[in-house]
Amino acid sequence: MFGYFITALGGVFWLFRVLVMLLYSTDSGFAIVPMNVTFEFVLLFITFVCIVLVAKRKMLGAIIYLIAQCAYFGVDAYKSIEMIMNGTSQTGNYITLFISLIAVIIPLLAVMDIGLSSGKKGSVRNRKTDWFYGTTEYDRNFDERADKNQYKF
Repeated sequence: MFGYFITALGGVFWLFRVLVMLLYSTDSGFAIVPMNVTFEFVLLFITFVCIVLVAKRKMLGAIIYLIAQCAYFGVDAYKSIEMIMNGTSQTGNYITLFISLIAVIIPLLAVMDIGLSSGKKGSVRNRKTDWFYGTTEYDRNFDERADKNQYKF
């Protein structure tokens, strides 16, 4: 259930970033502006593919998603923190820092969710019945004289 939530949250954040790019390209007065338009445009395509892979529960997609988001939004968060520490911050810097932190937290949660849930599938053995069902020693062997009809009443 948590995996569905993370995937949906990643999709909503992706739609938000598409909206930011559309508003920036139409020169609207929006408080959030992309740091690098070309890189963010490429990042939107990479993120879409990674969200599909995260929905399919593939660890590779989650790791690529984390690396891509940290490469872009990590730098953006660092610049915002640097401006806030220098005292030259504006309201837009706080909003940008908040969005950058969300952008890094979502793929981190996706990696943790897929990593923790994939470890549960490993051991399905049942020691109480493996002595009988785990071998072919007790399988019933049919010969050519066996009745193979399926009688239904």
